[in-house]
Amino acid sequence: MIVNLARRAHDHNWELDPITRSLLDTDFYKLLMLQFIWKNFKTTRTSFTTMNRTSTVRLGEIVGLHALREQLDAVRSLRFHKSELIWLAGNTFYGRRGIFEPAFLEWLEKDFRLSEFELSVQDGQINLSFQRAVDRDDDVGNLCADDY
Repeated sequence: MIVNLARRAHDHNWELDPITRSLLDTDFYKLLMLQFIWKNFKTTRTSFTTMNRTSTVRLGEIVGLHALREQLDAVRSLRFHKSELIWLAGNTFYGRRGIFEPAFLEWLEKDFRLSEFELSVQDGQINLSFQRAVDRDDDVGNLCADDY
């Protein structure tokens, strides 16, 4: 089926049109760091914060918090698809095949969830942070966040 994107944008007949549609929609470094935390710091409290590196752009005055919160909630509902994990497992990155451990990929498929977040505006900037409390029975930190 071919989607008419112009009509879709014009009609506005959806409840929410998510910007992020896959958990692979992140930079590769974040996945490597997540595996590192999963492997080496399973009982460590983890936190991630976003930061607008262009401080002259006052995102808190441009982006509505309600709309951003809806998008973030939509991302939190995403799960890795089997095809995405097969892609991660089968590709060569930095000249190395199998950079992601099979047990890590299995954890991504079965147990990985993005954590809850705190969202606010301060001095015209959006503050977005994620924290994960340590659960001794849990397998590790739940998150990849971006710095912009």
